Amino acid sequence: MLTMTIRAFQTHILKWHAKHPRPMPWRNTKNPYRIMVSEVMLQQTQVSRVLPKYKEFLAAFPTLEALKDAPQATLLKAWQGLGYWRRALRLQQSARQILNAGKATLAEKTNFKSVGCGRGFVPRPAGGGEQRGETLFKIWFSTPSRLEILPGIGHYTARAIACFAFQNQGAFLDTNIRRVYIHFFFAGKQNVSDKEILPVAQKAVWKENPREWHYALFDYGAMVLKDKTINRQSRHYAKQSAFEGSLRSFRTRVVNLLLDQPEHRLQKTKLVVWLNAEIQKQNRPYTADEIIASLLADNLLKSTPHEYYL
Repeated sequence: MLTMTIRAFQTHILKWHAKHPRPMPWRNTKNPYRIMVSEVMLQQTQVSRVLPKYKEFLAAFPTLEALKDAPQATLLKAWQGLGYWRRALRLQQSARQILNAGKATLAEKTNFKSVGCGRGFVPRPAGGGEQRGETLFKIWFSTPSRLEILPGIGHYTARAIACFAFQNQGAFLDTNIRRVYIHFFFAGKQNVSDKEILPVAQKAVWKENPREWHYALFDYGAMVLKDKTINRQSRHYAKQSAFEGSLRSFRTRVVNLLLDQPEHRLQKTKLVVWLNAEIQKQNRPYTADEIIASLLADNLLKSTPHEYYL
């Protein structure tokens, strides 16, 4: 049952946020590319780690075009420190797909579906650089359903980008926002599902400015509701596994090692010997072959007959 009215809830959150906004560089732009970069970086990564990397990444790749053409080693170097390396590759794939949308003909649009432009009409935005990329983004990928076509853009990230870049009014939940709704509307209830929360969240969206509304929810959840035990009331609560000693940690060590090598290459035998030694130091149940195979499968690592490289 609702413990307060939607109107009272909106008023409380917005009044608080007017006095306590959190400055974030991605909140100062409505450029969809920059917002997409921030949202992909924030997937499973703390804000404090994203803040410096966001600025560095955009300095290296200020536009979709710059990201599209980046060598993989350069891209991974810019991503270094954020983990979950596949996100960087998928972000680049998304940049290519967005830009390629402007070149597609109607006959080629089997992967882009109908966007209601009408038969025979293919938008061809003028201009170059940032303007062209931003225009293509707005034309082809301004809704959650369209954004979910892009590599690495799931249900939540699609709705966050659509909201922050295009003022889409759809509600969405992350850990902080979910905690706010559970605190105000599901106090004392256990095993609360997102299906129960979302109808309440949708009613609560401040239609005048969904972007600022969701920023306010983020900040209230992070700054006021610091009791993280509220998260355990959610049916979807899962404690994140430790990074140190995990398969992910060894994958990251391999990528970091290659980033430090001349031309980002290393002889296969040297990498295997080094990796086996690292595994033995921590007494972990992995093999060098297993870790290398996972990196090859994700295209984070490439090989010649005698070398591995990025």
